[in-house]
Amino acid sequence: MSEIEPTILEIIKEHAVGLTGEVTRATEISDLGIDSFSIVEIIYEVEEKLSVEVPFNANENPFGEMKTVGDLIDALQNLIKT
Repeated sequence: MSEIEPTILEIIKEHAVGLTGEVTRATEISDLGIDSFSIVEIIYEVEEKLSVEVPFNANENPFGEMKTVGDLIDALQNLIKT
């Protein structure tokens, strides 16, 4: 597990609505119950806690082809490396 993974999992867990289990890499993004306002809050918290800028366009699907929390974590890790 990378250093940023627990931070991202905790941020997502705080915003998940109606999720009965633990948030893991395998958790489907669609199961999180996250609305557009929560997406903005998650992005802001990731930027603050990890000192990274996340490009975000409110007119596009911010998750793109991502299906799981693991996909999201991997995308953020790649962003931080660049």
